[in-house]
Amino acid sequence: MAVILLSIFAGGCSMFIIRSYPEVIYNDRQPLISVTYDYGEIEVHLPLVYPRYRPEQIAFQVYSRGDTTFPLISVMQGPLDEIVLFLPHGVLDVEDSTNLIKIMPQDYDFRNFYVPFKGIGAGRIDLPVNAIDFKPLIVQGVVTLAQNDSTLSGVALSVQVFPATLARTKSDENGIFEMGIPGEFMKSPNIELIAGSNLIFKPFRQKLDYSNTKGIYQDVRIGPSKTLEGPIYLTNKKYVHFRENPDVGSDTKFLLDKGESVAVKRMTRGEYFGDIEVLLQDGKLVVFDGWVVKEDLTLMQLENIFSKESNHEPVE
Repeated sequence: MAVILLSIFAGGCSMFIIRSYPEVIYNDRQPLISVTYDYGEIEVHLPLVYPRYRPEQIAFQVYSRGDTTFPLISVMQGPLDEIVLFLPHGVLDVEDSTNLIKIMPQDYDFRNFYVPFKGIGAGRIDLPVNAIDFKPLIVQGVVTLAQNDSTLSGVALSVQVFPATLARTKSDENGIFEMGIPGEFMKSPNIELIAGSNLIFKPFRQKLDYSNTKGIYQDVRIGPSKTLEGPIYLTNKKYVHFRENPDVGSDTKFLLDKGESVAVKRMTRGEYFGDIEVLLQDGKLVVFDGWVVKEDLTLMQLENIFSKESNHEPVE
């Protein structure tokens, strides 16, 4: 009886064993009878594209029926435009797409992922094109009201590399948010998280540095902090002059944006004297005092911190 056993084979560096019995084996009985078994082969074609850069090598593992404990085959290849894998028949699920190819670029900056597919008994399987791309960059955190540390839902957040907006979201019912942006921006020094554009306060802004990480946790504290004492007023327009003293022609220290918080300490007939907070890039708050024209300020009301222009809808 002649038997031919075909095992797993793939181009490139892979683990495989081939056993064959090329000669006919007789059973030494009369009449002489020989039997040959032929096993069909499965040929899997996986086209790849590289939107930006190519890793030096890519590892592939094939799993059957969703079982990722032991791969049917492991292959290491260069960054080819199409990978061809060979499998013996009968090893794949032919009913559902539970078979998996795990793609693992051998570079930390690239993402690993699975390609599910439905098997066949024998023949050729052509899979759709898959992109070998960078890992996404993640930013997540919690949005709170700085005055009392309560969490805020429905706050608009975005990640920008001016003038492009890379991602948008809103904080959930627990104040939690998460956004992913394309990994191609990992070396950019101009990535900025912006939060609270739909609130009465000046939006929170923070630069994000992904040069040494793929994920950043960033707490977002909205509005004036607990350290500001006195009644809080908000600037009601852009380019509000924050001056040294109330005299005509006094030097302007800063031009305040709309929604800037001013803790008023003294007032004259036409101007308020108070403190503002400036958030530095290292997260520290620095307090400055100065004068603001009275008509440029509105008393803060915490009953509704969402701006009228935002058309805020509460998060359920």
